[in-house]
Amino acid sequence: ARDAARTRQLEAALGELQAIEDSLPYEHPKRVRQRIPVGVYNVIADFGQARGSNTATILPNDPDHSRKYGRTILMRRNLLEHPALFANRKLRYDAAVAPRDRDDLTAAGGFDRTLWHEIGHYLGPSHTADGRDLDVALADKADLFEELKADLVSLFAARALVGAGIFGPDALRALYADGIRRTLQDVRPRPDQAYQTMQLIQFNWFVEHGLIQPEPGTGLLSIDYAAYHEVVTALLAEVLRLQYAGDYAAAIEFIERFDEWDDALHGPIAARIRAAGGFRYTLVRYRAIASAPPGPGNTTG
Repeated sequence: ARDAARTRQLEAALGELQAIEDSLPYEHPKRVRQRIPVGVYNVIADFGQARGSNTATILPNDPDHSRKYGRTILMRRNLLEHPALFANRKLRYDAAVAPRDRDDLTAAGGFDRTLWHEIGHYLGPSHTADGRDLDVALADKADLFEELKADLVSLFAARALVGAGIFGPDALRALYADGIRRTLQDVRPRPDQAYQTMQLIQFNWFVEHGLIQPEPGTGLLSIDYAAYHEVVTALLAEVLRLQYAGDYAAAIEFIERFDEWDDALHGPIAARIRAAGGFRYTLVRYRAIASAPPGPGNTTG
């Protein structure tokens, strides 16, 4: 069910897309589509691979098709902002973050960060300096760098969206808080886990550059919001450089530098998150299906 009002707000925000691309910290900006097919929806039923608590879809994935025809983004608002799902995220966030920063996390901030993560896939290099597709040049690490780039673009773009009047200060802070929540790990990622590894890379960069720091005594993380944009911009510049260079060896060296797990730093945070409780898995039921009368091709369960 299309959320017409939220979709109109989103379409207005997309007018800033070329300006954001031009401001990215790399030397080879491109022309981007100003009119991305994107909509905000409340899911009333889903099937197949979409089943579950998936919050957003961006298709097609094939880079050649994407260049020719663009992509369509579908944001599932009632999943992103569901009170029970948000409460679970908040429980884990509060276990890791100092009390003074806990109230900054909101469901709306998570929606905005996820939305601009998906839009972030449109921005930055689409091929290397010598013309290779990124998934060819970076091979098994291409997805890690693409997801890392999209995460960082969502955080980088937020300040410009405030300047354009699309976000207010509270919305900016909520998006930033969700950017920190995104990096929190309850176990050490395996090397083959692209999403979790790129989140760990962000966490380690943020700690090294002072954006987040464990407080003495408690070990809870405090956030230096004043440093946020500068720290994110520096990491985004490095990721864009590695993508455009297409240097696989340099990409591996970067990952190995920043995917370290220190039991003295990461261990207590992970333990607090695990101890916070909450649920690890979600079974989604839709009223539109559950209330439908039994019949051919129409089952409940």
